[in-house]
Amino acid sequence: MSDQEVTYSTLRFLQSPSESQNRLRPDGTQRPDKTEEKESSVPWHGIAVTLGILCLLLLMTVTVLGIKIFQYIQEKHQQEETLRNLSQKYDVMQNDNYLKKQLLTKKTSECDRLNETLQQIEGLDLVFTEKKGCYHENKSSESLPNTGKLKELSWWCWGVKCYYFTVEANNWMGCNQTCESHDSSLLKIDDAKELKLLQPKTCQNSYWIGLSFRKMENRWKWIDNGIPSRLNLTIMHHRFGKSECAFLTSTRIETIDCYRTYNCICEKRIDCFNKH
Repeated sequence: MSDQEVTYSTLRFLQSPSESQNRLRPDGTQRPDKTEEKESSVPWHGIAVTLGILCLLLLMTVTVLGIKIFQYIQEKHQQEETLRNLSQKYDVMQNDNYLKKQLLTKKTSECDRLNETLQQIEGLDLVFTEKKGCYHENKSSESLPNTGKLKELSWWCWGVKCYYFTVEANNWMGCNQTCESHDSSLLKIDDAKELKLLQPKTCQNSYWIGLSFRKMENRWKWIDNGIPSRLNLTIMHHRFGKSECAFLTSTRIETIDCYRTYNCICEKRIDCFNKH
């Protein structure tokens, strides 16, 4: 084998035209490989994706902000509309209250004038009644003690009642007996109108009336047990430990010990005169 000649051959692989072109360009530069192109293009792709996400987030933020601003504008508009409606209602209420106050003032003035007119009518009616005969004197006769002569009693009448003002003074029980002897009773005042009518007739004197405190019953009581009096007297709320009786003056009704001596006021209905 040593004598034989050894032949060496070199193997060459055929390259495609593109590879050979890539290896050597006419200008002597080498064309970069595709792998290198891919590697160099990767950073730019990531930046683009990031920018896209940021743009999307920015768009969403702007959209949400726009919605919020729109809602705020809508709510503000609704609030302004509500305030405008409330302001209009307030103005209407103010105007209505003003009209009501004016009407109330007018009605109050009319009521005051009407009350004055009624008072004048009541005064005229009293004068008219007195002149027409409701206020008149009825005279009854009784024997004078120890003489056998008759004396006349002057009864002052108003409405359906007649009143007799005695000139003799007596205690409350004596006045009660005096009135009974004249077929009458001590005065029972039915209401404030009757009180107002009688007070000027007392002529600064004090007169027993038919109101007394019943110690056994522990209450005030009118001598007449019929229709209750509508006269509201504060003394009837007081309680005493002894007998007290009421008397009338030109200004008030007061109470005092029943054994004091005053004049008397007796009363009788007009129809009672017809029985005698």
